[in-house]
Amino acid sequence: MFSVFRRTAVEVAESSLKALNMDGLQGWQKELPMVALKTEKDLQQWAIGSDKDIGGFSKANLDLTPEGTGRFHGNISLELPTNQEIKQSGYAAIRTIPKAQTLFGTPCWDTSLFRYLALHVKGDKRKYFVNIQTDGVVKTDLFQHRLFLRTPGEWETVMIPFKDFILTNNGMIQDDQIEMFRQKVKTVGISLMDRQEGPFDIEVDWIKAMNTEFTEGDMDRIPPKEEKA
Repeated sequence: MFSVFRRTAVEVAESSLKALNMDGLQGWQKELPMVALKTEKDLQQWAIGSDKDIGGFSKANLDLTPEGTGRFHGNISLELPTNQEIKQSGYAAIRTIPKAQTLFGTPCWDTSLFRYLALHVKGDKRKYFVNIQTDGVVKTDLFQHRLFLRTPGEWETVMIPFKDFILTNNGMIQDDQIEMFRQKVKTVGISLMDRQEGPFDIEVDWIKAMNTEFTEGDMDRIPPKEEKA
């Protein structure tokens, strides 16, 4: 209980500092850094999962490269576990670990002032998905979007409009699509479930909420005119 009060005190202090700095009145912002994968401490903020958790045979690892970026890699197996109730296998995923609760709930990212979720990644030719979990009522809801890589094997920044994410639950697209609760983004992650056996390898540098100079949240923005000397 003491730790909950301490975390609450930290959150109150940070919120008060933001208020004193008038962060909410700064207007247009280019980006909101969310997570990075550069140190061993960063790795501790991520969870790894695969069909191995239900008796499958896929392997998934998350570690650091010598260059100081996160590497999500392993091998996908479609072999079914001995449990006959399991009808499908062959997936792997990583996601951020939700922050510890305070008396005000789970601290989340407020991405409402940004149009894109941006990822700096270097991947292979596998079909990855980006996953967003919000602090909503249904805990198994995930907003998903395909991670389209234009230059596999090279670093690139992929920018996905938040409005393009699709609501899913247990891997199934939901008939009743609802708007993402972007003020309360709880976790972000990457998954692989393309039903293809074999190795996979993708590196992650950082994930941010982002605007461009022409966007302000979901609104188009006209850059301010430069003052004449």
